[in-house]
Amino acid sequence: MLLVCPVKNGIFWQPMWPIESSMSTQISSDTKVLLILTPVKAERAAVSSAVDRWTGSVPESLRATSYENIVIEQIGVRGTNLRDILPRYMHSPIAGIITAGVAGALSPELDIGDLVIDSASSDTQRVADFMNTMSNSRRVYVGPVHTSKTMISTPEEKKKIFNETQAVIVEMENQITRQFASRRNVPWLGIRAVSDTAFDHLPPEVMRFVNKSGNIRPWEVTMGLARRPLLIPQVIRLGKHTGIATQRLSDGIGAILRSGWPF
Repeated sequence: MLLVCPVKNGIFWQPMWPIESSMSTQISSDTKVLLILTPVKAERAAVSSAVDRWTGSVPESLRATSYENIVIEQIGVRGTNLRDILPRYMHSPIAGIITAGVAGALSPELDIGDLVIDSASSDTQRVADFMNTMSNSRRVYVGPVHTSKTMISTPEEKKKIFNETQAVIVEMENQITRQFASRRNVPWLGIRAVSDTAFDHLPPEVMRFVNKSGNIRPWEVTMGLARRPLLIPQVIRLGKHTGIATQRLSDGIGAILRSGWPF
């Protein structure tokens, strides 16, 4: 549920994928927009990489014809930046909204890197069936998703929420972005990749390593690990799992684009 960038050579490393080529916030009022919302920077980079691969490899004649622009916005942890971002699109025709990121597993069946589509999404089963047909290995899961206002860090907390809600994963942004899509009467899809299992314990301290806008705080990382060096193995492990999850998220976004969603 909390994204920590992979650790490389002992430091936090944010993947340097090109992102500007697939982003634009200057949208004309007559342009159909597919809006992809990601909470933090590394998720945005992974999604942007998928969009770049798709636009570079798929002939224009085969792309979805009802939107002309794919826009990726970083909305921050718990959607902190939404208040500033969403007014930009109040008068833009939006074809669909995708919320994409990593999440914590609540279901004990889920493993690191598993993809989950929120069952509250539009046209959920068609997209999942398409993605599973295209996949050569791991299937995409469909299930209810729990949006939490706080970090869920212990196996005990995860088990309690799972038993109470039957949600398969927990994250912090789906509900508010789905509500925005509902108000605009446009299709919404939530996709998440698992970065910590139902049995994993997340050190609460790592919440300070990412600011509200979704960017790594290098000084907090340095000082936090200096104060508690025993956290280093846990953070390295979480960083590795996050790297697996963001790669799977990138693959998942590419598959969704190939599916033609939301059309």
